[in-house]
Order: sequence, then structure tokens, then C-alpha cells
Amino acid sequence: MHRKGALVAGYTICVGGLLLTAQSEMAVALGLALVALAVSATALAEGTRNDR
Repeated sequence: MHRKGALVAGYTICVGGLLLTAQSEMAVALGLALVALAVSATALAEGTRNDR
């Protein structure tokens, strides 16, 4: 389960990075949002896993 979450976060960060390289301001904003979402979800998952 943890490996699947890491894979999803990795793909989300990759997609966000690709959008960050786009020229559109909307794509850059979406890329930043995706990267921030993936990082925060990963940090949250690590925090809940460490509490157990």
C-alpha cells in the first residue's frame, strides 16, 4: 500500500514538473498545485504511518 502511494505521488510530481515547463501561465499554476498536493499528501501519509 505504501509503495502504491509513493508511485502515485511520484507520477503526480512528474506531471506537475512537465506542466511547469509549459509556456502557459495556467499550466504552470496547475503544475505548482499538483506538486504541492503530492508533497503534502506524501508528508501527511508519512506522519500518519509514523504515529502507528
